[in-house]
Formats: sequence, C-alpha cells, structure tokens
Amino acid sequence: MRNPTRRWMLIVLSITGACGVSPELYDQRTTELDRCRSELNKTQGDLTAARTRSDEEASEREHAAQVERQYLKLQQDLHATEKQLEELKRARAQAEARSELYRNLSARLKPLADAKLLAVEVRGNRLVVRLPEPALFEVGKTEIKADGQAALKQVATALKEIPDRDFLVAAHTDNTPIRVQPYRSNWDFSTARAVAVVRLLQQEGIDPRHLGAAGYSEFDPLVDNDYPSSKTLNRRVEIVVLPKVDEIPPIEITVPIESPPMLPDGGVSETAPAPLSPSPALPPAPAPLPR
Repeated sequence: MRNPTRRWMLIVLSITGACGVSPELYDQRTTELDRCRSELNKTQGDLTAARTRSDEEASEREHAAQVERQYLKLQQDLHATEKQLEELKRARAQAEARSELYRNLSARLKPLADAKLLAVEVRGNRLVVRLPEPALFEVGKTEIKADGQAALKQVATALKEIPDRDFLVAAHTDNTPIRVQPYRSNWDFSTARAVAVVRLLQQEGIDPRHLGAAGYSEFDPLVDNDYPSSKTLNRRVEIVVLPKVDEIPPIEITVPIESPPMLPDGGVSETAPAPLSPSPALPPAPAPLPR
C-alpha cells in the first residue's frame, strides 16, 4: 500500500511544478518565511523588554526626582529649624539679660523702693523706674525738690552701671488741665518736668547722647482718673531703659521694580527711565513707648 503522505507531497510538487515554481525555490521561500517569523518574534520580544526597561527607568527617574525634592524640602526645613533655634536662643539670652538687669537695678535701688520713693517695674516688656510726683515735685511745680534731687542722684549712679543703653525720661499728668503759667497745657507741663529730670541726670554724669525727654500729658494713665488717689498715681515720672538695637526686629521695605515702557513693535524704549533699584532696608524703628 502506498504512503499517503508521500502521495500528497507528489501532488503538491506536481502542482507547484505545473505553476512554474520548483521545489527547491519553494523550500527556500518557506525557510526564509520561517526565519522572518522567528526574527519578528525575537524583535517583538526585544521591543517588549525595551519598553519594560524604559518604563522602569522612567519610574526610577521619577522616584529619584521625588527623593531629591523630598531631600531639598527636608534641607530647607532643617535650615528653617536651625534659624528658629538660633532666634529662640537669642531671645532666651536677651530675656535672661533683661532679668539680670532687673534684679541688679532692683537691688541697687532697694533702699529707695523701701522708702516708697520709686518702684522698679517691668511693663510692656520694658524696664521702668517709676517715681511718683510727691518724690520729685510739689503739685503744679517743675522744679525738683531737694529730696527728689537726692533720690535722682542715686538713680543716676545705678543707671551709669548699665552699659550701652538709652534712657527715656517720660513725665505724665492726670486729666486736670494745668492752670500754672507759662504752661499752656499738660503737654507743656509734663515735658518741662521730663526735661528737668534729664538735666539733673546729665549733671550726674549720664551721657546726654543716651538720654531723651518726653511729655505724655494725661494720655497714658496707669489707672482711670476717677478719684483723687488715682490722679495722684497717674502724676509720675518714668525712666525707661530702652532696648538695644539688636533686640528690635528689623523692618525691611523694598520698592517694586517697574518695567520700562514697551514700543509698539515689542521693543524697549531706549529713552525709558531705568528700573528703580530696591530701596535699602530702613534702620530699625525706635522702640515703642511703654503703656
């Protein structure tokens, strides 16, 4: 019995031969087709692998960028924390220095404080030596009494022990209008009292470049002027120990830069004024007066 497979092969060969295609050419083309399919499959596999690697590399790049952003943020946070820590350390050192200053000044002026001639206080974060009117002046007068001069001399001795500080002498009245000539108002009267104290402190050796005088009239009372005792309490002179310059936060003000006018063609006019440069930082503002 004849082999069926061989029989079909002879039929195919006879057909291809009849069509003008030799068996050798058919086998060659079949081999080339198989090779192309194999190379196509391999190339497709390589392409898939390349895409996978590309996706992985992109993911790694994104992860690296994310890590870098996180690192930069942590670095900024660290710098900010270090700056805040330095500011806290400086504030703590300043607070300790103020406390030490208060203790020393209180100790030096304790005899006067015990005699009710003055009080050493901290008000509005300012160290204040408060002298009531009876300790310095007669009612309606701007000349310092003999006892008041003696007290101020002791105050001057204590203040001279405080280095690198400015002192503001602030005089206050009650709300009763002054009726004494030549003072036209409580403004004039309180200022005259402040100047009188400043002159005595200067005579006792305090550098006048570190002294200032201010009259507050009746507009900065300690208590309401409802009773005679309240009015007496409000009539006073305060010597304020002003903070150092480095204890005052700086104020930075800059002027925005203006763009020069544009020409119709989009260019910049050569005759246009130059942009304003940022304004330099202003010097620190003076310390607010105690309330």
